[in-house]
Amino acid sequence: MVLVFWIFLGALMCATEIFIPTFFLFWFGLGAFAAAITSLFADLIIQIVVFIAVSAVLVIFTRPIALKILQRKDSPRQISIDEIIGKRALVIEPIDVEKNTGKVKINGDVWRAITVDNSKVMINDYVVILRVEGTKLVVRREEQK
Repeated sequence: MVLVFWIFLGALMCATEIFIPTFFLFWFGLGAFAAAITSLFADLIIQIVVFIAVSAVLVIFTRPIALKILQRKDSPRQISIDEIIGKRALVIEPIDVEKNTGKVKINGDVWRAITVDNSKVMINDYVVILRVEGTKLVVRREEQK
C-alpha cells in the first residue's frame, strides 16, 4: 500500500509540474519515485529519509542547471504582441488573400500576414502591422515616400 502512495505522489507531482512549470515539484516527484523503490525493502522512516534526501539533492544541484538550459540566449524569444503593432515589416512572400499566401519578417521573426483591405503586396515591399489575429498579422501597404 505504501508503494502505491509513493508512486501516486510522484506521478501527481510530475503531472502538476506540466501545468505549473516551476521546475520545483518535478524533483519531489522523482524523490517520491525513489521512496517507492525503497519501500520494497525498507520501513517507512527510511522511505521518508530517502524522499527528503533525493528531493533536496535534486533541487539544490540540478534545478539551477535545468533553469539555465531553459533560459539560454538561443532559446526562442518571447515577444510582446503589443511591441510590433505599428511597426514596419518586410514582405518575404507575396500577400494574396485569394491564394492564401503571405509572409512578412519583423525583428527576425517570420509571420503569416493578410492585408486589411485584401489587396496584394509583392515581395520586398514594406507593410505596417495593424493588429494580430490569432497567428496572422493584419497589415496595410506602407505609403511610398
